[in-house]
Amino acid sequence: MKLLGSTRSPYVRKVLVAAHEVGLADQIEMVAKVVTLVDREPDVCAANPLGQVPALLLPNSQTLYDSGVICDYLDAISTRPHLIPDDRMAKVEMSRRHAEADGLLAGFVRWYSERRRTDEPLSSLYVSVSRDKLAHVADHWDRQAYSWAERPIDLGFIAIGCALAYGDFRFSPEDWRSGRPALAGWYDIISTRPSFVATAFRVDG
Repeated sequence: MKLLGSTRSPYVRKVLVAAHEVGLADQIEMVAKVVTLVDREPDVCAANPLGQVPALLLPNSQTLYDSGVICDYLDAISTRPHLIPDDRMAKVEMSRRHAEADGLLAGFVRWYSERRRTDEPLSSLYVSVSRDKLAHVADHWDRQAYSWAERPIDLGFIAIGCALAYGDFRFSPEDWRSGRPALAGWYDIISTRPSFVATAFRVDG
C-alpha cells in the first residue's frame, strides 16, 4: 500500500498512528506529496478528486480517502485489537470524539493557511474566532480527560492526540495546556506511545 501525504499533515499522521497501532505500518510506503488550500498536486488529484491528502493506494488499484475512511479500512483488515469499537453506543461515543478532533483540525489548517497569506493581512476577527474554538474544545476535553487514562486507545483518542500535537507544532504560542491539567497529563501519556513517537511531525516532508 502507498500513502500519499506529508509528514506535516495532522490527517496523515492520524493514519500513520493508526497503522502502527494495528500492526500495519510496515506494509505502507509513504509517498511525499504536499498540497495546500490553493495548490493542487496532480498525483493527489488523480487519487482523490478532492485533491486532498491522505490518499491510500491499494494493490488492486483502488484508492481510499479521507483519513477516517483509511483508518476504518486499516482497522478492518488488521488482526490486532480494533481501534473502532464493535458496541454501537461505544462507537458513537468514539465517533463524537473523532469528529471533535477533526473539526478542530479543520480550523487549525485554515488558520495556518490564512496566517501565511501575503495578499492580505490575517483578519483579527478570524484569529479571535479560531482561538475561541480552540479554547472551547480544549476545555471540553479537559473536563473529560480525567477518565481517559485507563481507557484503551481508539480512533477518537488518536485523533485528539494528533490535533493537540498539531497545536504544539503550528500554534505553540496559543498554549492549549494552560489551565487544563487533566488534558495535558493525558496528552503527555499518549504522546509517549511508540505509534506517536514514530510519527512525530517533521518540517522536511
